Amino acid sequence: MTTVTAILPSYSREPSSSVLPPCYSSQPHADEETVAYTPRVANPTPHGLFIREWPQATLVLEGQDEGSRQPTYGRAGRIIGELGVVNPEKVAKVTVKLNGQMSLSVADSGSVGFTLVAQTSVLWKHQLLEHVNRHDGSAVEQRCPSVLPIQFQFPSFYQAEGKDWRLPPSFEGTFLGIPAMFIRCIYTLEVTITRTRTYHLASWTTNKTYITMLNFRPRTRPQRPIVLLGSVLGSIKLVPEEWLQVVTTMLVRPKSNMKPVNCHLFIPSIQTFALTDTIPFHLQLCSTLQSLQELLPPTSRLLKLPNGDDERKVNDRWEEGGQTIRVTITRQVVVEIAGRRRFRTFLVGMGNMWSVPPIAHQDNNNSRDGVTSWADSKEDGVCLDWQGEVKVWAELTTGGFSASHLLVKV
Repeated sequence: MTTVTAILPSYSREPSSSVLPPCYSSQPHADEETVAYTPRVANPTPHGLFIREWPQATLVLEGQDEGSRQPTYGRAGRIIGELGVVNPEKVAKVTVKLNGQMSLSVADSGSVGFTLVAQTSVLWKHQLLEHVNRHDGSAVEQRCPSVLPIQFQFPSFYQAEGKDWRLPPSFEGTFLGIPAMFIRCIYTLEVTITRTRTYHLASWTTNKTYITMLNFRPRTRPQRPIVLLGSVLGSIKLVPEEWLQVVTTMLVRPKSNMKPVNCHLFIPSIQTFALTDTIPFHLQLCSTLQSLQELLPPTSRLLKLPNGDDERKVNDRWEEGGQTIRVTITRQVVVEIAGRRRFRTFLVGMGNMWSVPPIAHQDNNNSRDGVTSWADSKEDGVCLDWQGEVKVWAELTTGGFSASHLLVKV
């Protein structure tokens, strides 16, 4: 019995290499069948086409969502497609360039710019063939094909000031104010067609360049999923290593005769989330009843329940307009130019939260203005608890990243 061993070709990590790995697909071809299949939780790889038509050319890119306005690629993504040329008999040269630029500008500090990607590929160039025509002995001219293949690959890094940086995602931001900030990280695919024009005995060439924007979205996957077993407090007791406790103190004025409020926030310990993740949290405020009454309205049902009121209302979600305590997600954009750091911070997500029993309740035997702390708590150890979830708004399409002179945090 003879054993045949297939030897796979060697591939290079360099984007400029002519030998690229084949394009694999999770869907079987016409001559293939699926033996076993385990569905993935994540979105499947798109298999649609992105088509952009121009007067002299048509660009077709594979692996895109149907109806997408811009082609989207991930980390080290491969641009695979075709370029259809109109009237190819007069074409002298066809080039395609993958271009990436980052420009940063601050009103009081100046501006800087960096080239992120600059890859050029000559798809076709006019030349005379070596063999001679049999009839008249003249050299045979090569004619441009009507369809030309395109292959590019995004690099993983770019160089700036002698250091390697990860390629930043597509990002644009205009922040007015004092000082004004302008940020732009864009990627484009530029198609240049050179044609030969003749008139009587004169001939010349003309160039026409067509540009399409690319959406570069590198993803960073969390190390593990969020572990939530019922409530957050229940998960903390069962799997405490899956939760991170952040403690901070809200100080008071020195002459206020009140004690500070300690804030305990519990979030998943992975601290890396997808833009579509709903992040659970638990919030606890601990201080004296007097301090909490100053933080919350005295009539808040978290501090006082009228006699006969239904305690099940405690778990009702707050109306958004009535919240005095909120858990939000903010984004901070930091730009450093000429040794000066300028930043902007703005809201990108608002959380929903609801109170968790036990709560402060009314005690007719021992009350202060009709409000006391819990029966099992001391005056100096009153705590209020909330559970909730927070998620970034759908219009946010870029996570946090770090680049030269630019830092975006979420």
